[in-house]
Amino acid sequence: MTIEVTNIVLAFLVFARLGAFFIGIPLFGGEFIPVRMRVALGIFISLLIHQYIPHDLSLAKHYIGVILIMINEIFIGLYMAMAVRITFFVLELAGELISTSIGLVTSQSLNPITGSNSSSIGTLLFYLGLLVFFITGIHHEVLRGFVKSFEIVPVGQSMLEIKSIDQFVRDTSSIFLVGLLIAAPFIALNFMINITFAILGKAAPKVNVFITSFAVRIIAGFTLLASSAALIVSYIVKKSGQSALNMLELLTY
Repeated sequence: MTIEVTNIVLAFLVFARLGAFFIGIPLFGGEFIPVRMRVALGIFISLLIHQYIPHDLSLAKHYIGVILIMINEIFIGLYMAMAVRITFFVLELAGELISTSIGLVTSQSLNPITGSNSSSIGTLLFYLGLLVFFITGIHHEVLRGFVKSFEIVPVGQSMLEIKSIDQFVRDTSSIFLVGLLIAAPFIALNFMINITFAILGKAAPKVNVFITSFAVRIIAGFTLLASSAALIVSYIVKKSGQSALNMLELLTY
């Protein structure tokens, strides 16, 4: 059996887009899964689908052309991964705002998936979003969308032809909007507690309202977090459910 050089180059370029995509999406992009396992999975998927992928390797007649196409494929993979990762950026921002509002801003913990320090609430929401992402089957839609991306932008087509910067800006700006919407009840709770204890401090000067307010803020914050879990999950499902569609829209605009 002979293996054509074109198939090897094509599989390598598919792996470049897939590897860049895996770097950006949650779970695969962190340190939770070993690098060797991620590389092996990427090579396996690339060999599995490369023969069905539309391509234009007219520039790949020279090694410089192969390098240019590879860089192009890496940027496309990262570009699509950003659309998937937006939901988790939202949760991390909401977690920081909630932690600040309920007095846990100094509580930092290591997120083993991303390998970075974040607030305890932010890590909790990240895991919640990851759980919803896989339980609801959204990861299947994302993978199907990734394969479909080769039909929209075949291997070898320049990313400069993708005119979706406006859509990309709108998607990234939604991080602040949705993150603020999730954290809004906790911001309001913090405001009410501050007003209440400010009045209490005037009415009863001997009460140490500064220390007491911390305990009340944390208890009330966790109570509100438990009672609003269903609302937060609905935001996660709605936002992450649009990941596959947004990922393809970035390539078609």
